[in-house]
This record gives sequence, structure tokens and C-alpha cells, in this order.
Amino acid sequence: MTLISNQDSLEEGFIRSALEIIANPGRRSAIVARSDHQTVRQLLDQAPSSTRFTQSMAEFYLTIPRRQFEALKRAHSNPFAQSVGRPKMISKAELLTWFGRVNKSVHAIAGELEGRLGRTPNGTPFIVMRDKHKKVNRIISHAGITTLDLDAIEEAFAHGAKIAALGVGQALTLPWADLAEKRLWRQAYRIHIDRAHAEMVALLDRQELDEATVISPESIVS
Repeated sequence: MTLISNQDSLEEGFIRSALEIIANPGRRSAIVARSDHQTVRQLLDQAPSSTRFTQSMAEFYLTIPRRQFEALKRAHSNPFAQSVGRPKMISKAELLTWFGRVNKSVHAIAGELEGRLGRTPNGTPFIVMRDKHKKVNRIISHAGITTLDLDAIEEAFAHGAKIAALGVGQALTLPWADLAEKRLWRQAYRIHIDRAHAEMVALLDRQELDEATVISPESIVS
């Protein structure tokens, strides 16, 4: 295995992902030039389950540096093992199914993981610490999308961390062990809320415009 730094590993995946997911050359060049990782991850998140991923794309999308990804492959099976051709590629559905199994195995999650990156009907799986009253008193990270390395996560579980399904809004009201990670989630959630608000306002505006242009029976008679 070629030794590669965490930064180089994720940068390689970023560039490959941009090439695969952004068809417009001008837009792609602009995004790569400003190292806009967030936009490329959002595009991958929105991409259909049939989208093909190389390993470098998978590392970038899941934010798992090369050496950690290789360790997961050795410990939890290699999702690219049955892939043919060069470079080896698997579908997004296959990647996330494998990643869900890894999370379940590493974190001893009870029950099946469902949805995109383990999101469930009851919320999003976060790694949490609880107090003596069994209430969440600290969030370590998301169970899958995290900037923490595996050593930090393993240490948290050694001290009694568990998986809890929480709404993102609820999670942001609680203390986090890593404030930098909380800031990233807050930023992403703020963008989500702003977008949802804008879509609702646009819907209300369209309804108002449609209703204003309807010709009433009285106006026709007159």
C-alpha cells in the first residue's frame, strides 16, 4: 500500500469526484480551483444510488483517509473485491450498504441501519455519552460522518459511548466534545434551514400569484 497523507488522500478523492460528478467543464474547473469540497460532497449526496465510486471517491465522500479506509477493508471485508476493471468501481448503494455494516459492527448498533449514511426514521445516529440519569450529556460525533479519527471514536466507546438517534436540531442544542465538528454541523444545518425556508416562501408566492390571476365568475358576467 502506498503511503499517502490524510490531506493528499482526500484531495485525490475530491478531484476524482469532481471529474465524475460535474459534467460542465467550466463549473468543474471553478469548483476545483477554490477547493470547494462541500459542494462536491453535496452533489455526491444528491447523486442516485447507481452512481459509480472509485475508492478515492469513497474516501473523500465518507471523509475516511486512505490508511483508515484500508484498515476498514481488512477488518470488515473489501467492498471493491468483486469489482472488475481499472479503476475498480462500485455503486453508491453498494458503498453505503458496506459503510452501514461497518458502523454496525464497529459501534455495536442494534437493528438495521437504514437510509442515506445510516439516517433512520427516528433521527440521525450520533455517538453520545450519557450521565447517571441516562440522559445525553455530550455528543462525540455523528456515527458515520465525522472529522474524528477511529482512535478517538474507539476511545469514546471504551469510556461507555453509545449510539443514539437524534434530530440534527436536537443534537445542536446539546454539548459536543469537539466544538469544531459541532460548528460544521451547525453550518450545514443553517444552510438546510435557509434553503427550506426559501422554498416555502417561493411556494407561497406562487400560490398568491396564481390566486390573483384567477378570473372570478363576477368579472366575467360584468
